[in-house]
Amino acid sequence: MARILRIETARVFKPLLSPKRYKGAYGGRGSGKSHFFGEQVIISALAKSGYRFVCIREVQNTIKDSVKQLLEDKIQKFGLGADFEVTDSEIRGRNGSLIIFRGMQNYNAESIKSLEGFDGAWVEEAQTLSARSLKMLRPTIRKEGSEIWFSWNPRHDTDAVDKMFRQHFEPETMTVVKANWGDNPWFPDVLRRDMEADYRNDPDMAAHVWGGGYEIFTEAAYYSRQMGDAERDRRIGVVPHLPGLPVQTAWDIGIDDYTAIWFFQRISATRLNVIDYFEIDGEGPDYFWPELIEPKGHRYDRHFLPHDVKVREWGNGGKQRLQGLYDLGLKNVNIGVAKNPNERIAATRKILPICWFDETKCALGLKRLRGYSRKQIRATGLFGGANHDENSHGADAFGEYAVNARMPVPPKERGPRPPKHIDPAYILPDPDDEVRLRPAL
Repeated sequence: MARILRIETARVFKPLLSPKRYKGAYGGRGSGKSHFFGEQVIISALAKSGYRFVCIREVQNTIKDSVKQLLEDKIQKFGLGADFEVTDSEIRGRNGSLIIFRGMQNYNAESIKSLEGFDGAWVEEAQTLSARSLKMLRPTIRKEGSEIWFSWNPRHDTDAVDKMFRQHFEPETMTVVKANWGDNPWFPDVLRRDMEADYRNDPDMAAHVWGGGYEIFTEAAYYSRQMGDAERDRRIGVVPHLPGLPVQTAWDIGIDDYTAIWFFQRISATRLNVIDYFEIDGEGPDYFWPELIEPKGHRYDRHFLPHDVKVREWGNGGKQRLQGLYDLGLKNVNIGVAKNPNERIAATRKILPICWFDETKCALGLKRLRGYSRKQIRATGLFGGANHDENSHGADAFGEYAVNARMPVPPKERGPRPPKHIDPAYILPDPDDEVRLRPAL
């Protein structure tokens, strides 16, 4: 007689229940990412005879460094002790399944071939996974229907797993979710007290540890606190274009370097949706506007351009920048006056607390805002003016909007906030999702 195992799953992880080659869950501490994947490992090993699975970390010096204890706890929680044999180094199912634990740094191009017949892999603490390890792992787990899972707390946007899922996302083969403490219906009070204390004492650090933000908070970064608040307040996520509202743009114009454009929709006096970001190196508007921008189909309301649009040539034919834009059909152009960089920085800091960013379309723009920083004088350790680097054009374009758009900015209180609504607190698998198990052998 078949058994039915019913498992309560936080709603945020439901997209990961469907088959996909690559699955990822990222976010801060207390979200339940590891518990979710740990349960899925045990369920799969129990339901599929001969199932072989490897749990991976970049570095695993001893078995204590692995997730083995977590999996043992799940076996006991589900009352499945009779279905598994736990040894010092692996977990074996009575149905012939096998779970092993490995560190990627112990593998080379030859030894990793031992994993070729495995049905799946889970990389825990995947933010530490090197590009070399990821390059070896992906083609090695090659069995038909195999999956590779990743769970991580974001560290840097240059980490291999972050680039894979958040910069080069392929929806045909990938599913990824962002999960934080507020998504966990079973978030314990002891962690809640720690989390609230961290937000009171060091909100920048807490935005990384609990909010799943990048480790971007340095003294040199102009917008470190504001970007940390956006991560913590969940204002970076899915922010779609609303067809019923006009779109405004803000520009920083380059000739031999980057041109950057931000796309905004004003929702209210207290909310500004940032729906897209575009930059290109060394090309004029006659190249990118008709081919890349105009096809977006937006109804444009106003374009905020820097003061030097009137005086410099741009693109082929030596046209004045402004005339070139008029020839392309841009209307309602707002030309700003020359501003001190400090004025743009101050204005940007004022409007960032009401901005909601689309995490996918604005990924590069968010990187520019996070990376915009002061120069540090080596001899004294003191900070000077802004760095003119790859980040400055995107930051200046945003500042152009902040200075000229005249958004009213209300005061904003600080402090941790739970999600507005979680109802119900958890989901039970749909009937089609129930895991039907054979009797124990």
